[in-house]
Amino acid sequence: MRKIFFALILLFNAPVFSQDILDTLAKETCTCLETKKSDFSNLSDQDLKTEIGLCMIQSYTTHSAEFKENEKINFSDKEGMTKLGENVAMKMMSFCPSMILEIGKSSQSQSNEEEVEEDIFVSGEVTDIKVDQFISLQLKDKNGRNYTLFLLDYFDTASLITNDELKKKDKLKASYTEIELFDSKAKEFRNFKVLRSLEKE
Repeated sequence: MRKIFFALILLFNAPVFSQDILDTLAKETCTCLETKKSDFSNLSDQDLKTEIGLCMIQSYTTHSAEFKENEKINFSDKEGMTKLGENVAMKMMSFCPSMILEIGKSSQSQSNEEEVEEDIFVSGEVTDIKVDQFISLQLKDKNGRNYTLFLLDYFDTASLITNDELKKKDKLKASYTEIELFDSKAKEFRNFKVLRSLEKE
C-alpha cells in the first residue's frame, strides 16, 4: 500500500529545523488541505502528493525569511525538500491527525482500485499445462488467441491446477496481471502473465 504521508515519515532522517517554524508550516499545511475540501478518494497518489506539496510550499514561501540561513531550501533541491517534508509531516500528526488518517485511507483505497484495474480477464479452453520451474497454463480464447499464464502466487482456486483437477479442453475463466520479470533464457526482462484467479465454466 502506497501511503504517501507515512512513507515520508518512515524515511525520517533529516536535520533539526527550528521547531517553532515547523509548527507554523504544519498548522498552515493542515489548514490549506482542509480549506481545499478535496475529495481525496478521487485523487491519484501523484495528485494527492501534489496537493500536499503545494500546501507545504505555499506555507514555506510565506515564512522562508524566518528560517535560519543554513536551513533555507532551494525548490530545485529534491533532497532538501524531502527532508523538510518529513519534518512537516511529523508535526502534522499532532495538528491534524484526522486529516492524516483520511489521506492514508484514500491512498489505501486508491491503491486497491489500481490493483483491481490491473487484473485482466480471459475465457478460453485449456490446451496444455506445463510443469517446469513454474507451472504454466495454456489457454486458447474463442478468437483462437493463445495465452500462457503462470502460477506464481497463491489464490483461492489455485488448487484446480495444483490438485490436477484441470484437463485439456476444460473451459475456464481466468484473471491475470502482467509483471516484468527477468527471462534467464532470453537474458532480458519481459512481461509475464501471472494468474490471479481461475473459474471453471
